[in-house]
Amino acid sequence: MAGLVANTWAERGIAVFFTTPALSQARMRRDDGSQRYEFVLPSLSGGKGYYIMPWKSILETITTTLHDRVLFDRIQKHNVDDPIKMRYVTLDVAAQGLAGPRAAHKAKEILDGEKQYQIMTTFLLILQLLKLINVSPSNLIAHGLDSIAAQKELKATLRQVAKRFNVPQDELYVRIEALSTLIAPIGLPQATEPGRLRALSDELLQFSQNLRKWSSELPDEIAYLGEFEANIADLTNQMTVKVVANVFSETESLTELLNTWEKHFSAIREQVKQLAWLLDGWDYLIGEFRDAATKGGREREAMIANSFPLLPILPKSQLETINESQATTLKTVHRRWVRANEDWRTGVLDYEQVQRNETRKADFK
Repeated sequence: MAGLVANTWAERGIAVFFTTPALSQARMRRDDGSQRYEFVLPSLSGGKGYYIMPWKSILETITTTLHDRVLFDRIQKHNVDDPIKMRYVTLDVAAQGLAGPRAAHKAKEILDGEKQYQIMTTFLLILQLLKLINVSPSNLIAHGLDSIAAQKELKATLRQVAKRFNVPQDELYVRIEALSTLIAPIGLPQATEPGRLRALSDELLQFSQNLRKWSSELPDEIAYLGEFEANIADLTNQMTVKVVANVFSETESLTELLNTWEKHFSAIREQVKQLAWLLDGWDYLIGEFRDAATKGGREREAMIANSFPLLPILPKSQLETINESQATTLKTVHRRWVRANEDWRTGVLDYEQVQRNETRKADFK
């Protein structure tokens, strides 16, 4: 079937932003027996099924880029086991310039931007707390959010809040920082801009709408693929909207959240993880879509066909049923359109595709 049909998120694995064409968006998961990492790769010949390979076998079979070898070393070092950790390891490696200067600049820009967004999220949480004790935020704003003076003012203000909730001041500060770090990828409803995961969910909806429009203008066989991909995107978006609403509900009352901290913080953490899993892999496909949108019909057909095996299918644990009859038809259609990225017999890298993948990393979100 399109993408990897699995029972759980862990079985589906995490999309990895490799630059080696044959590994592009491979999914990484744990081997049940040894707990080592293994990778799920779409059939390189365009046939049915997937290859499941440990990293050692990949190195013996496929010529990989330096970026990808360093990335896997970091994955092992940081014991990556979810899309959020994977993203930060990926950005860290890209920031070193191993995927080119554009990707390095973009990664540093993203990391700095997210640091500033978290500071803003912390400030918005503080504003909510200030309302509870009728204190004006003017002094914090006057000093600048990340200045030393603002930090001193912030701690003095939190001292009053801590007394209100009968929580040690240092503990309250730790909780606010932890909460802002956790929810920054989503953002607060009163923020001027959404967090990256919420923004990606919005993009996913646009992606499905535009892909459906494309499909109406393409030959029937490829249109069938496009319509299916749009349906998966729609379903994923619907689920992400519900998760975001749940997070907003949990953070609506800081009084209740702080009074029953462990319960609510744990619930929010699980919701944020759920959202990250739901959207894992979609940023790459949306980037491919943007490229194809500037080109003609053949490029659009190729984008739909090449995206098909990378489609982030929702695990069965998230769905009631999966239409196996439709899956069989889709696999037959896709085999007529698949384009190989690498010669499996020789293992020779397609350097043009490597460059395209590095460019995609420069568009990373």
